[in-house]
Amino acid sequence: MTSTPNTLPLRTKLSFGVGAVGEWVYLGMFNTFIGIFYNQALGLPNSLIGAAILVALIGDAISDPTVGVVSDRWRSRWGRRHPFLFAAPLPLAVSLWCVFNPPDAFTLREGTEFELGNWPLFIWLVLWTTISRLCVTLYTIPHLALGGELARSQYERSQLFSINAMFSYASGAVFGFSAWTMLSGTTANANGQEVANHLVAASYVPLSLVTCLVIFFCVLLCAYGTFARGRALSQPPPDVKRVNLWLLLTKIVGTLKNRNYAMLLFGFLFFMISSSLFETFNVFVNTYYWELTADQIRWLGLAGLPGVIVGASVAPNLMKRFDRKPVLTGAVIGLVVFAQLVIDLRLLGLMPENGSNFLLPLLMGNSFCFAITLGMAGVAVLSMIGDVIDENELATGEREEGLFYSARAFFAKLANSAGHFIAGLMLDWFIVLPLDAVPGEVDTDVIFRLGIAAGPIMAIAGMVSIFFYSRYQLTRQRHAEILSTLESLQRPADGAEEIASTNDAVKR
Repeated sequence: MTSTPNTLPLRTKLSFGVGAVGEWVYLGMFNTFIGIFYNQALGLPNSLIGAAILVALIGDAISDPTVGVVSDRWRSRWGRRHPFLFAAPLPLAVSLWCVFNPPDAFTLREGTEFELGNWPLFIWLVLWTTISRLCVTLYTIPHLALGGELARSQYERSQLFSINAMFSYASGAVFGFSAWTMLSGTTANANGQEVANHLVAASYVPLSLVTCLVIFFCVLLCAYGTFARGRALSQPPPDVKRVNLWLLLTKIVGTLKNRNYAMLLFGFLFFMISSSLFETFNVFVNTYYWELTADQIRWLGLAGLPGVIVGASVAPNLMKRFDRKPVLTGAVIGLVVFAQLVIDLRLLGLMPENGSNFLLPLLMGNSFCFAITLGMAGVAVLSMIGDVIDENELATGEREEGLFYSARAFFAKLANSAGHFIAGLMLDWFIVLPLDAVPGEVDTDVIFRLGIAAGPIMAIAGMVSIFFYSRYQLTRQRHAEILSTLESLQRPADGAEEIASTNDAVKR
């Protein structure tokens, strides 16, 4: 395998970071608006929205590890990862457009129950959610695997994923501000009542178009910007085994034999369940719990932007001083606290009333603190996976970034699907939020149950994740020893390749 050059140019780092914009804008659009769009704008019950996303998980179970293993073994003049990066953007943009633009014939509501008239809309959501998530897989797994290959030293890998995290969360904040700006205002319904635009289906047409264009161009820009560097990275050996079902299952199970990776995966699983519940409930909380308008909601994400930059910027230096595990566990504790803090305070009667001039600044301050810990956690966990891949290479002799990042992606989608499904069931059966709900006119018992679900219940899985993250044992010193051993093993192999090349030239 060809060794990776020591220092990455800034252009490559920035191009790699731009790629995260495509993924996070997709996630921002889907995770933020899928529930309220299909429920309040189109009339599909929340439990069925969650069920549709859960059904799409079947496709993820096949596609995620397949893309990871295939990209690890892909041989081409474009390298292992870039054929996938170039193939993904167009179908990804088209499929997301279809998710938010179902045919008019499918959106006619006949009631609040799962009647025959809702079947086409449900099937449409299942189909295009499955396809869009397949396209996300086709891009994100090779993209993250490329990052693991581009940077080998702990500090430079931390820097690379720090830039990736800043692009991720900054694009998420800017997208949130822009999306809520586009959805601001009201529209008169058939009864002459003014309805917030984010509860009206037609408002999502221009938003989804702009979103799809941003995703398309950002993914392409990442592919082009990292292309030259990516071509020079390692290729799989010529005699590598072809992918089959048995090999796929063996490789997936094999990743869990690495104890450090297993702890990261299970920690990530529980953390993402809380994260998915948070994202699903958040738009309902802002709309009905805090009774914010779209003009006010847009500032919450933007308030987190400087916090993300601070968190992602300080994370490499904090990990250099304290190692990775303390930074990650501390950040996750902060995330669990700030995700529910203001909701819990309202339940205790310690927050200003809705409409108070103090409410929005307090929510923005909480978003800022939440974002600091989010930026730190994002950099830490991706860097730790890269370290585990080095550990695995020493143990097996194979570099399998795609496989390891695909397992992480699948666990994220598993948790995301479970979170959406659980949140949908709770919205329909525990919270009992009515269709066509009007902010300020929802029963107080419904609002109280929404606070319980989005606060203390949401945080339970996040607290469990801290236990698993605390069991991670790969220290900075041990990782340095692994890199030193890998480099010593690499030198004879590189020398042998040079001798073989010289002999071939003499023969010719």
